[in-house]
Amino acid sequence: MKKQDIKLLERAARVLRVLAHPMRLEIVRILKDKKEVSVHELQAALEASQSMTSQHLAALKNVGIVSFRKESNVCHYYLQNRNVLKVLNCIKESCKVSE
Repeated sequence: MKKQDIKLLERAARVLRVLAHPMRLEIVRILKDKKEVSVHELQAALEASQSMTSQHLAALKNVGIVSFRKESNVCHYYLQNRNVLKVLNCIKESCKVSE
């Protein structure tokens, strides 16, 4: 296997590992329909602490799924890689078939 193919598979595995958490999936779901959401809004929607929300956002940011823009001292998060929605839709559809 080519070195670049291995790197692509390793990156795909990292993205899938990060997505394999219910709270992170919920963050992606929330961001899917909104342009931007502040950490405070996400925290309230998730009913989670600020530190827990920030940790999950950091994991999603590290693999390029989300990004943010800072306005004053408020971070507004958005989906940077919307292609992840296609992957999640495939997973959702495959779960329906196996039920």
